[in-house]
Parts: sequence; C-alpha cells; structure tokens
Amino acid sequence: MKSDNSVIVKGYKDGILLILDEELPFDELLYKIRNRFADSSKFLGSAKLALTFSGRKLSIPEQKDILGVISEVTELEIICVFDNDESTQEIMKRNVDSVISGLSNQTGRFFHGSVAEGSHIETENSLVVIGNIEKGGSVSTGGNLVVLGSILGSATAGTNGNRETLIYASSIDAEHLQIVKTVYDAGAVDPKAEKKRLKAESKSHMDRAARLVTLHDNEIVITPVDENTLRFDAEGLL
Repeated sequence: MKSDNSVIVKGYKDGILLILDEELPFDELLYKIRNRFADSSKFLGSAKLALTFSGRKLSIPEQKDILGVISEVTELEIICVFDNDESTQEIMKRNVDSVISGLSNQTGRFFHGSVAEGSHIETENSLVVIGNIEKGGSVSTGGNLVVLGSILGSATAGTNGNRETLIYASSIDAEHLQIVKTVYDAGAVDPKAEKKRLKAESKSHMDRAARLVTLHDNEIVITPVDENTLRFDAEGLL
C-alpha cells in the first residue's frame, strides 16, 4: 500500500514541523491532521511547543482551524506559529528556545493564554504572554514585555521608570504602545519613509519578522528582529 504523505509531522527541539500537501482540499487535510495528532497524542504529551507550517500556504483562519484540531485531540500547548521561511524560522526558534528554557522556574512571570477584550493585566515585574493581546485588552509591566503572539490591543512596559525596558512581539498592530511615559504615535510616521521601510523589509524577507520596541531619545522605535537585534535571553528579560 502506498504511504500517505499528505501530512508529515517532524519534531525538533521545542517544536514541531508540520509538512502539508499543497493540493489536497483543506477539509480533507484537516481530517488527516486530526487523525495524525490523535494517534500521536500519548507520545506528544503536554509539552509547550512552537509549530512550523511547510509545504502549503495557509490563511490565518486555516491556521486557527488546525490549531483548534490539535488542541482538541492533544494536550499540547502551541505557544508560537510561523511558516517555514528558513531565516525567519531560525530567528524565531532561538527566541522560543530561550523563553521556554525559563518556564519551569519562572512560572509566576508568565501569562498562559490571550489577553481578551476588556481584560487588563498589570505587574511590577517583567512578563511573558504566551498568546495574543487582543483588541480591547491591555497589559502593563514594570519591566520588559514579551508577547509570543500578536499585540493588537494596548501594551505598556517600563512603568517602573526604567528607560531600558523593551516590548517584543511576534507581530504588532497595536491600539496603544508605550514605554515609561512615551507613547508611540503612528500618525507621526512619515508616509514616504514608511513606504520605503516596508519595501526594504519585503525585499529582505523581514516583513513577517517579529518586532522589538525600544525607547531612543524620547522616541519609540519599532525594529524587525534579525540576527543583530535579537540579543536577549530569558534570564535577561525576567
């Protein structure tokens, strides 16, 4: 019998690579993903993992459907999702590795799940959010803020007055960004400079990279995370 290679699951340190058939109708593919993870649920256990997609371009709703299926049939906690662009994957993987390494002894400084609309989290320490900050949700930290997901709502770091604090997220389309008392003003960004920046990021394949938010000379700067900007680890963040 010919083996079915429409769904291939490969493991790496703190992550899973999911290789998907490009031509198979999505409903059929989702069914096969459900069966593959259900069969492996005991072996996979309840680990916290990053998930990488390869072989097929997926829309955000399709990714959510896949995550929903995995959540239904396993006890895995998927903390980060990214596609199989090699350079982006390696950058993100190093960050996920460093953050996960501190989970066991730093659980008091982690929030598991997304911060929903109407919810507010405030802490004097640094915080890692394993999920999104949804629109209408807000997080304020005295130290650094790391979001292993998207910032769509409000994020404030450095309420203790430390101007060296930072905000990191897999993606940012925030309603409010603030470090210490400085608020990011998207309206102040020069449209021509922004267009040039976006073009340069697309050309260098950094348009889907994670973002680092820092404070320089009373101005908030948002930088794509690459080999040069990623210079922190779990211990330094927390």
